[in-house]
Amino acid sequence: MNVIIITQARLGSSRLPNKVMMKIGHHTMLSLHLQRLLNSKKASMTVVATTDEEGIGLIINECDIRGVHVYQGSLLDVLDRFYQAARKFNANIVVRVTSDCPLIDSSLVDELIEKLVTEKLDYCSNTLTEDFPDGQDIEVFTFEALEKAWLESRLKSDREHVTPYIKRNSDFI
Repeated sequence: MNVIIITQARLGSSRLPNKVMMKIGHHTMLSLHLQRLLNSKKASMTVVATTDEEGIGLIINECDIRGVHVYQGSLLDVLDRFYQAARKFNANIVVRVTSDCPLIDSSLVDELIEKLVTEKLDYCSNTLTEDFPDGQDIEVFTFEALEKAWLESRLKSDREHVTPYIKRNSDFI
């Protein structure tokens, strides 16, 4: 089973541009984030899904240093960017996190992967109820669920984000 962590990273945040490249001590937020994700025992690889914005070489260089794969795709259609990255690296299971969370917990990532696999779920997340602090948001889903969302999503808001379509078409109560 090929479990791929895909973290989205870009430079063009309207509220805080270049935030993933900001330093915390001697490290960038992105490098701390990746370092923690690479501690996952259940994931096969980590991929940064980024764009082709000006200056994106900063993110690509950070990934090269850590030995993390990169996929460059659409700035606005984040669902397409995730789908294409998952497809390129032959994911069976996708873990979605965002790269502005330098304290992400890899053991929590592994717990959610295990829950998805053990309970034979299509989607699993710790965001459905607010039990975890900000910065620990993790979503895990099958490639099939991602592909269905990619094929069927028509709303702009579904394309700008990755999982609204999946959540809206879930039987979670």
